[in-house]
Amino acid sequence: MIELERLLTRLPIEAADAVVGMARPKSTDLARHLRERLGAAAGDKGSFLSEPYLEGAFPWLPIERGWDGIDPSLLHPKTVETLRRVSPYPPYAHQVEAWSKLCTDDPVSVIVSSGTGSGKTECFLTPILDRLVKSSDGGSKRLTGVRALMLYPLNALIASQEERLASWFAPFGGALRYCLYNGETPEETRSARARSEPWKVFDRKTLRHDPPPVLVTNITMLEYMLIRQKDEPILARSENTLDYIVLDEAHSYIGAQAAELSLLLRRVALAFGREPSQIRYVATSATIGTGDGGELRRFLQDLSGAPKENVHVVYG
Repeated sequence: MIELERLLTRLPIEAADAVVGMARPKSTDLARHLRERLGAAAGDKGSFLSEPYLEGAFPWLPIERGWDGIDPSLLHPKTVETLRRVSPYPPYAHQVEAWSKLCTDDPVSVIVSSGTGSGKTECFLTPILDRLVKSSDGGSKRLTGVRALMLYPLNALIASQEERLASWFAPFGGALRYCLYNGETPEETRSARARSEPWKVFDRKTLRHDPPPVLVTNITMLEYMLIRQKDEPILARSENTLDYIVLDEAHSYIGAQAAELSLLLRRVALAFGREPSQIRYVATSATIGTGDGGELRRFLQDLSGAPKENVHVVYG
C-alpha cells in the first residue's frame, strides 16, 4: 500500500513535467503554473490522473482432474499425448468448452471472449490439431492442402505463433505442417533448417507446390492469394479441404474494415470450394464485450456468413 501511495504521488508530477517539457512555454510563470495544476494529486481537479480504480483479478478456472477430466471421446489420444507434453498447464474450463463445440463433426463457429493470458490460442489450435490428427491416421499420414487459415492483423502476431506451432507439430515429423505466410516469406530457400524441420514450410515455392494444412497469414496476403496467378496452385490443391478460419484480435475489425473482411471471407470460401456453412469460424478477443452473447453471435455471423444458429459464444 505504501508503494502504491508513492507511485500515485510521483506519477502526476512526472507526467506534468513531461508535457510541459514538450510544450516548452516561454513564460516560466506559465510553466510553473501548469506543473502545479497538472501535477496535483490523483483525482484532484486538473490533475493528469484520476483516482485509482482497483479490480480484483480472478484466476482462470481449470477443469477438475486436469487432463484426466476430459471426456475421452472429445480428443484423439495422440492429440492429448502431444498436449500433455507441450503444455505446462492443465486445460481451463473455457478452453474445453470451446473444444466441445469445435471438435464436433458438424461445422460450428465460436467467438471466444476471454482476457489476456487465458489461453485463447489453445481454444482453436487444439481442435485444429485434433482434426488434422484424425484425418492423418493419428499423425502418420502426410497431409497436403490448406485445412485451416489463421488470420492475424499484424506480422508481429504471426511471428509470435512460431514457437508454439513448432512445438505442437514437431512430434509428427512432417506429416502435419504449417507455414507463416507474409511479405517476408522468401520465394525459395535451400537452408539446412528447412530440411531439419519438415513440419514447417519456409518458402513460397513449397507452399504453392505442396500447401500445408495450416496457413498463418494476414488479410493483405490472403487478398493477394485470391488474385495472384502464382498463388493459384494453393487454391487448386486445397479444393474442398478448408475447415477452419481463425480471426484473432477480432475487436480490430470494425466499420469499413469489417465490411471489407466480410466480403473477403465469402470470396475465400468460394475460392476454396466451400460454403460458409461448411467452415468453422473462430473469432477471439480479450476486449470484444460481454452480456448475453446475442450481439457477439450476430457480429461473427455478419462477418463470416456462418449460420446464426451455429455460432456460439465462449467466455473466459
